[in-house]
Parts: sequence; structure tokens; C-alpha cells
Amino acid sequence: MAGFQLRFLWILSGFFLVTVVLANDGSDGFYTAGVAEFRPEIMGGSSQQLLETNLAGYLELIASANGTTDIIVFPEAALNSVVTLTAVPESTKLSLCEEQPDDDLEIAPFLRKLACAAREHSTYLVVNVKERAPENCPSDISCTNLGYVVHNTNVVFDRQGAVISRYRKWNLYLEPSTDRTEEPELATFQTDFNATFGHFICFDMLFYTPAQDLVEGLGIRNVIVTKMFNSELPFLTASQFQQGWAWSNRVNLLASGGSFPQGGISGSGIYAGQQGALARLMMTEETVGQRRLLLAKVPLNPEQDMDDSDEILETEDPTPIKLKLLQQPELKKFTTWELPMIKGSSVEKRICQEDLCCEFRISWSPVGTKPGYSYRLGVWVGVRRYEEEQYSAIRLCGLFTCSSSDVESCGLISEEQRETGLLAENQVVFTELQILGEFVRRPRSLITPSTLSSSHLYALQPSQLAWSMEELDNLTQIKMELRQPHSQLMTFAIYGNYFDEYANDGATTMEGSRMGTLLFLLITLLMMMHLIWE
Repeated sequence: MAGFQLRFLWILSGFFLVTVVLANDGSDGFYTAGVAEFRPEIMGGSSQQLLETNLAGYLELIASANGTTDIIVFPEAALNSVVTLTAVPESTKLSLCEEQPDDDLEIAPFLRKLACAAREHSTYLVVNVKERAPENCPSDISCTNLGYVVHNTNVVFDRQGAVISRYRKWNLYLEPSTDRTEEPELATFQTDFNATFGHFICFDMLFYTPAQDLVEGLGIRNVIVTKMFNSELPFLTASQFQQGWAWSNRVNLLASGGSFPQGGISGSGIYAGQQGALARLMMTEETVGQRRLLLAKVPLNPEQDMDDSDEILETEDPTPIKLKLLQQPELKKFTTWELPMIKGSSVEKRICQEDLCCEFRISWSPVGTKPGYSYRLGVWVGVRRYEEEQYSAIRLCGLFTCSSSDVESCGLISEEQRETGLLAENQVVFTELQILGEFVRRPRSLITPSTLSSSHLYALQPSQLAWSMEELDNLTQIKMELRQPHSQLMTFAIYGNYFDEYANDGATTMEGSRMGTLLFLLITLLMMMHLIWE
């Protein structure tokens, strides 16, 4: 109880502090942000050699910004390993670039070099590292098989290279050599450009703590996430998920992702709430990842009006999809209806499952579509199990593609699309598409737009999508509408994550999660092989 009270007081004081900062933030201002889509080296040398190669890549990208950035973010798990650990201080008064006489932590040279890079290029810098904590492994718990405490940690440097924030990941996913903290941390930091940031790591984004705690509890409007994320069709590809999360939370989101498309990992971007993506990248056309810095001018206030000409709209030309993608595992439990591929069709359809009902109003026209290719409308109320006893209660409804008339083919990429990018020989043009969803109200839930175009696997931008929400007595009514005809749609859905509802027992299974486990473990296995070799 005492721990809860202290945490509540900490959140309350933090909320007051953030409110004061926001009241004086000069809301007509901007800052320049960079997020790295980064391919880590995981083979071809010793762990130390791989670290040096990855570090050189970081330093090169930092230098490439030519001192124009206010903040740069690098992804999760792309720098060091459990063989090349470093201590991470909670904060430092002086720059970490130079050793101080009273230093008592075993801070690795690579972390000091990054502090020096922050100072040299006068930028805030966020990096994710494998951290060896100074405390010994407690005798009453099993830490890791390494015998000491290891954390998956974000560390933030200011423009002089001093550590101003540290966050240790709470929601671990497939990380057997990593430990959780005793209590979840809420990590924030203030900047000299009047933005206060909160930050967390990858899998955290699917849960209330710490992600929603930062936004709803502390009122944070600028959020950073470092990721190594497996994309899943039809509703949870990386950039699609990032953009929907930023949209519904009405926050700026800086998302830096690992780039390993042959393992199903890619996706980085900079998003300004309901003003959409300012910069984004999904590696869909190649199997080899990239090392690229995405830059954008970000409004301090994510709800500040921006020039419509600043909206990025990628070409709708078809592109091959070589990125390995997972599939939503519970599709056979959806209540669905298949759209008939008849020229000049329209339909009004109401579909319900349990406590969720959605009304669809659609007009479409297929032109020479290959037989067997289809779209479905679907509604689902259910529970997802990730790893061990981690669950998400989901309510969703929407339109999504299927590679055949079988519902279990939905969310699968056809060979033609994989090779050419074409959903089918000719596209289905949607001239009208509206969803009205009646979602049960809960105090801790997040309902987001989940949209996807086959071109580059990006979400629809604000000029293409209308979204409104109305709170009724016991319902949250969502209206989502296509603003203009679209011929590349893969997903057009409303996705609700209900954080306080869980499975009755641990019997719920996920075939898709097992596949995700195998893909993610591919990278983990290759990295851990160095433990054996060395």
C-alpha cells in the first residue's frame, strides 16, 4: 500500500510539473527530430567487433544530421549484447563524455562515445542498451541465467552528454536473459526547447503501464518509443500501429525501429497526433535492412494546425512486399461477411459479436479482379495471449483483405502481391466506406484507427481519413470514414485495446504468436551464438 501511495504522489507531482511546462511551452514552436531505422550487425565477428560496427553506424547517422537536430532516437536491441554490457547511471550532473574522479560505475567506453557525440553535435540523444545493474542478483529470485541483473534500458543524453533519464523495460517479450524492475518505472525528461518527453520500449506500447500512464496520468504530449517489432496483418503492422496510437492519444510520437525485414522487423516514424505521419519508413521491398535517419519538423503542440502542404503522401504505385509478416491468429473466431466482387456494388451491413456492434456503409467497384481474391467485413471480441501470462482484451471491427474466400486466408500476402505489390490483377476501388462502431465504455481502454494501404504498408493520412468519437451513457461511438476513393486498401478498421479485461485462465493459445516467437527468436539465437563462440 505504501508503494502505491508513493507512486500516486509521484504521478500527481509529475502531472503538475508537466502542466506548468506545457503552459509556457510557446505552442507555436517546433523542434527538429530524427529517428533511426537501423540494421544491427548480428553475425560476422566477435561480440565486441559487432558492437564497434553498430556504434560506428550510430555515430555516422548522428553526424549525417549536420547539427540540425534537437533530438535523435535509436531503436531497441541494435547496439550491444549481453556479452558487452554497460552500467547506466540514473542521471549525471556532468557529461558522461569524460570520466569523473568519483565515477564508481562500470560505464562502457561505447556509452561514453555516444555521450561525446551528443555533445559534439549538440543534440539530445536516446539510445537503447543492454544494462548490467550494479546490484547483485537477489538470493530469493531467479534473475537471469547470467547470474546478475540485466535490464533492457533506454538512456537519454542532453546536448552536453549528461544522462538526464533512464528507463528499464517493464513488459518483456522473448527476453529470457533480461530482468524486470521491482515496480514499473515512468520515465520523463525536459528539454531546452520546451518539450517534455516520456519514453518506453517496444512491447510496452501494447499495455496501459507505462505507455498510457505517461499520456493519461502525466499528460505527456511528446512520446518516444524504441522498438524491435514484428509486424502482423491485418491490424498490427509497425507503422500502422504507431500512427494509430499517436492519433488516438493525440500526441507526438518518435518511433525508432530495428531493420531486419527477413525476420519480420521494420518500421520507424515521426507522427503528430491526428495530423498523421511527418516521416515514416517500412522496409517492404528488400530483405536486407537499412541504416537511415528520418528527419521531421515537429510541432511542440501536436494539435497545432500545420500547413496541409506538409502532409506526406507516398505514391500509390504497387511495390513488392518482401517483409515477412505475421497473421492475426484468431480470425476464424471473427464474425465476418464477404463482399461480393460485383461491379458497382454497395451495401449497408450491421454485424455484431457479444457486446460490440458495427454498421458498415460501403460502395466499391472491382475491375477484372482475379477469382478467389476478396475483402471481408469482420467483428471480434476476444483475448490475445502473447507470452506467458500477458494478455490484451480486444474489440475490433473493420474491412480487411483475404487472399481467397477462406476467412483464414485474411491477413496473408499472395504470391502476386509479394512479387509485384499488386493486390490482384486489377484493384478494387472503394468510393464510399464508413464504419460506425458501438464500443462498450471502460475507464482504461484505447480505441484507435487501424488502416493500411498496400503501397509500402502505410496507414492512411488525415486527408484520406475522417475520425470522430462520441461518449454516450455506456457506449463510445466511433465514426470512421474514407474521405476519397482508394484502390490500395488492405485494412480499414477500428481497433480497441481494453487493458483491464483478461482471459479467465492461461488456456488461450495463439498460433500466430508461436510464429512470431520463432521469427523473433531467430535474431535472439544468432546473437546468443556469440556467447558460445566466445
